[in-house]
Amino acid sequence: MITEEGIITHNIVDARSKFDVFDQLERKNEVILSVKEFKKPFNLEEWSNGLKKIKPQELENFTEQLVVMLGAGVPLLSSLESIVDQAESMNMQNVIKDIVKKIERGVSFSDALSDYPKVFSNLYVNMVKVGEATGVLEKILSHLGAFIRHDIEVRRKIKGAMRYPIIVICVLIAAFTGAIVFIIPKFSSLFSKAGVDLPLPTKIMMGISTFMTDYWYFAFGSLVGSIWGFRTFVNSARGGLIWDNIKLQLPIVSDIIIKSSIARFAHILETLNRSGIQIVKALEITEKTIENIVIAHGIRDAREMVEEGIPLAEALGEMGHFPSMTLKMISVGEKSGALDKMLLNIARQYDAQVDAKVEGLSAAIEPMMTIIIGIFLLIFALGIFLPMWSMMDLT
Repeated sequence: MITEEGIITHNIVDARSKFDVFDQLERKNEVILSVKEFKKPFNLEEWSNGLKKIKPQELENFTEQLVVMLGAGVPLLSSLESIVDQAESMNMQNVIKDIVKKIERGVSFSDALSDYPKVFSNLYVNMVKVGEATGVLEKILSHLGAFIRHDIEVRRKIKGAMRYPIIVICVLIAAFTGAIVFIIPKFSSLFSKAGVDLPLPTKIMMGISTFMTDYWYFAFGSLVGSIWGFRTFVNSARGGLIWDNIKLQLPIVSDIIIKSSIARFAHILETLNRSGIQIVKALEITEKTIENIVIAHGIRDAREMVEEGIPLAEALGEMGHFPSMTLKMISVGEKSGALDKMLLNIARQYDAQVDAKVEGLSAAIEPMMTIIIGIFLLIFALGIFLPMWSMMDLT
């Protein structure tokens, strides 16, 4: 490209498409000669860093310790060096040590964190970057600690609510497999000798039994392949979008996803806006921290509308996920100059609603599990007892 000074140079630009590259460079009065996709060379160290996972509790402890050290006036590098020995796992110790080395080489704290995507999320990295730029790193880390703590609590409640159905489903699968493999074959020989006309439930169960005993390797391979295929599909860009859209159509689950996304959106936008970040940049950072791709894309579209001069409340209203009352609160905040206060109220309101929804998840799931158990027992009973009743009629 040719810069404003007339110098021909090469540059790497972070953009979603070639058109985005043209838009970015035109704003800088730079002329593009050619655009090619940059393929980052394979780096073994970065690849291994991406595989390292840390428990959320460890990340919360790291963040809180760093807040305490910075609040006491200890420089960032010295704070990190002090925290190394307090890390709960060897993985976390190695991560912090590597971050210290990168900072000593002149790498910024946020850039060092970005090398560990499995440890530090987009939210964490981007908010730390904001803290570095605005000089309020301690405050930003304090907010991050609160976000992580809240996420841990919500996930703990969801896991607690899902523990019962998971146990029931595992027991049902084990019982069904045992019945198909060990019980049904014995009844199958009995029914064939008696010459009974088998009903449909029995034929289905006998067919499944024959398939699982004679072609178990194919059944096992199909199960493994299905799981692998589903994970691959969900992790792809298009597949992830489709799966997240499906989750927004599910009863109970969709309500929790939407409310928790709005709560996170309000929390993050309030923090960034209060820190003096321009609203468009704040929306860009917020967009990257929303876990549901459909909602994240909606926030991206809202950001583009805000760039064109449309009020935030009106832009968010186009998404269809924000309730009218929430949009009115944001609109009032924009007009009165109290957007931070309104966003904080919205965040607290939705945090409370998410907690209530999660606590009621168990009560909503139990009737569904009762129905599933009843259907399983009914199919099994019909498959076994209908032919036996036919045999009794013949005698």
